[in-house]
Amino acid sequence: MVFLSSKQIRIGDIRRFFTLYSVLVLYSAAYEHFYADQLVPLIKNDFIDYDLAKSGVYTLLNFLTPLAILPIGTRLRAPGQFIAGALTVLLFIPIPIVFVPVVTTSAFWGIYALLWVGYFSICILSSISINFPLPVVSETRFRKMLIVVYALFGIGFVYVIFTNRLALVAFTESHAARDEVTVFGIQGYLLVSYITSFGGLLFAMAIMLRKYFVIPLAIAGYIVCYAALAERNALLMPAWIVYIYFAHKLFFRDSVAKYLFTVMAPFLCGMLFVDVVGTENKGSILYFAFTLANYRLYSVPPLAFNVYYNFFETHPLTYWSHINIIQYFVSYPYGKPLSLVMDEAYGLGNYNASFIATDALAAAGTGALAFVSLVFGLILAGLNSCMRKLNLAVLAIVTAGPSIALMDTGIGPGLLTNGLALLALFLLFAPRSASWNLRYIDQRLR
Repeated sequence: MVFLSSKQIRIGDIRRFFTLYSVLVLYSAAYEHFYADQLVPLIKNDFIDYDLAKSGVYTLLNFLTPLAILPIGTRLRAPGQFIAGALTVLLFIPIPIVFVPVVTTSAFWGIYALLWVGYFSICILSSISINFPLPVVSETRFRKMLIVVYALFGIGFVYVIFTNRLALVAFTESHAARDEVTVFGIQGYLLVSYITSFGGLLFAMAIMLRKYFVIPLAIAGYIVCYAALAERNALLMPAWIVYIYFAHKLFFRDSVAKYLFTVMAPFLCGMLFVDVVGTENKGSILYFAFTLANYRLYSVPPLAFNVYYNFFETHPLTYWSHINIIQYFVSYPYGKPLSLVMDEAYGLGNYNASFIATDALAAAGTGALAFVSLVFGLILAGLNSCMRKLNLAVLAIVTAGPSIALMDTGIGPGLLTNGLALLALFLLFAPRSASWNLRYIDQRLR
């Protein structure tokens, strides 16, 4: 047995924090490069621009924003860290970079300060949990609960198949195919919650219980969801879950810095590919394959901040009445969802956005950025409380879907429509003493 002195532990902690900070700074610089040299020249419009006169502002952002992320910690131990870490890469670092040219420098720093405080509070709360007594459920009983839940999903899928128009359209035609979708109401909730939350749980349990024959069934569920909803996430999610699982198993384990690099990796590969081959090949299939994630996953969600800021600077705020239950108390000023309002206003498509845009900018303006971020952080703490003492392999898999979904949906839909709240409540009953949980409980001891 090896004993480490407190001095050695402190040096190790400092080294890990420095590594984390360095990864974040380098990613911020890489994103600025991608934005200025690849995205803006390709798609320049009112919301996509790069201000060369503010080069000093961009440089400061590369060093300041990562400081707000450091409270996330260096060791993974809670689901909130997985979610906050992914959003750091997809939203938190990119948003200030794309927002710089939208307002004056003085106005920018005032808004950025609120964003910075919001990021800081989210990252602090991302690893905090409340230590209340967990329900005592046997491994056998939990397996029966799993069977019941997925039997209900199976029945729901069969009902969807026989009562709706399903079509497996080409990936590039999925957006247009949404006009033909006939799934609404509870059927829609069923499918979306499977895409985001319960499909990932089925993957996790198949791997943990070593029932690998279930994995093709899980993938079949995603195919049904795609055929019914024409949602690209339904096709991409299985690949993302598998990617995160193997990256955890073989690479990042409990390292936050390595996990962040894992989320960054597809973006960095696409960016480097364009740097090497140039933009003259942008019509090729290979170019499309390498840059799809960069132009959709890593660009559209942060740019929503610019779109929503521009719109709500001159239009009525919702004061959270875009959330259905709030409409009973506050009049909603628009006759349709915010995503459709943005589509009508700018013609950019059905523009869904994250909680930063919908629950802050749209609801109460920039002044609500820090408050809404605090609420989101508290929700992460709640998720941590429900899922605590589960092994990192399970947490990595079940948070893979929500981490992606939350980049372009508000807090309410993220918890309810996407099934994250139900997933957390269900995992509250997962037996922590189960053999599959103990087998992977502490990766560092293996």
